[in-house]
Amino acid sequence: MDIFQGYCQSRGCTLKVTPYDWAGMLGAVSSGQADVAFSGISITDKRKEVMDFSQPYYDNAWHLVSMKNKNIQIMDLNQLKKYSIGYPRGMAYDDLIKNELEPKGYYSLSKVKLYPSYAEVITDLQNGNLDLAFIEEPVFLNYENKLKLPIQSSYVFTGFDKLGFAFAKGSKLRDDFDKYLNELGPEKIKAILDKWMK
Repeated sequence: MDIFQGYCQSRGCTLKVTPYDWAGMLGAVSSGQADVAFSGISITDKRKEVMDFSQPYYDNAWHLVSMKNKNIQIMDLNQLKKYSIGYPRGMAYDDLIKNELEPKGYYSLSKVKLYPSYAEVITDLQNGNLDLAFIEEPVFLNYENKLKLPIQSSYVFTGFDKLGFAFAKGSKLRDDFDKYLNELGPEKIKAILDKWMK
C-alpha cells in the first residue's frame, strides 16, 4: 500500500481503501467498482482477460512451508504425494499444480485443501491438520520475520510468478502508475518492500 500511497501523494490524488476478501477485491476491479487492487497479486493470463496490470514490481517465489517441529525437507518432488498441501482459494498455485506437478505425477489438484485465507491455512498448519502450505514469499517472510511463527520453507518454486497492481481494463491510471514505478526505480521499490518483509 505504501507504493500506491506514494503515487497518490506525487499526483495529488486521494487514496480511499475499501477492504475486500480476495475474490471480492479482484471482482471489484474487473467490474469497475474499484480503480486498483494491490495485495501481492500474481499477474496471470486468465486475470489479464478481465483486468490490466502494472509492470511487475516483484519477482515472487512460492514456498511450501511446514512447521519447524515437523522438519519436512522436500529434496525430490515425488515426496509431495505423502503430504497434505493447502492454500487460499483463487491463488495462482492452482496453475503450478495443474500445469507442472500433475502432469509429472508429483501432486494432484484434487488433493489440495482450499481455505478462505492464509489465516485459516496457518491455523490448520499449526494444529497439525495440514502438512505443507503454499505461501508466497512476501507473506512467508512476514510470518517468519515479523510475526515470528515457527515455520520453515521446505521447498521453493521460483520463476513462475510476478506481482503487479491490478487495474480496470483500459485504465489510464495504469499507464501513469507505470510511469511512477519507473520514477521510483528498482532500489526504492525494494526498500519499500523490505520494510514490510524483513
